[in-house]
Amino acid sequence: MSSSERHLSVEEQAVILALLAQDFPGADELRAQVPSAVVSGRCGCGCATVDLRAGTGPRALASPMQDGVLISADVRGRSDGVLLFVEKGYLSCLEVYSIEDEPATLPRPEDLIVGAPGSWE
Repeated sequence: MSSSERHLSVEEQAVILALLAQDFPGADELRAQVPSAVVSGRCGCGCATVDLRAGTGPRALASPMQDGVLISADVRGRSDGVLLFVEKGYLSCLEVYSIEDEPATLPRPEDLIVGAPGSWE
């Protein structure tokens, strides 16, 4: 891990695992990537969006899910949302966005209203 990278926080891990709670082809591989995934970058606007790099853990196998937005979720009681991206079968970005002017903060997992995998276009 480079000096500019860091491990996912407990809160970030919980949000990602909440997004991956549904069963779908490749879900097990993506869930196994979470403990060793690292944050490789952040959005410059101050929101909670983080770029991800797959870790080197023994269970960090590629998912058959390839590129793009895998899962989207709305945040209960807020005009915010969350998108989980994959690239070449690996977690690549946790995007947290707001329709308001303020940068979006990381939501609580229990506040996520998760869509079906691959349903966001």
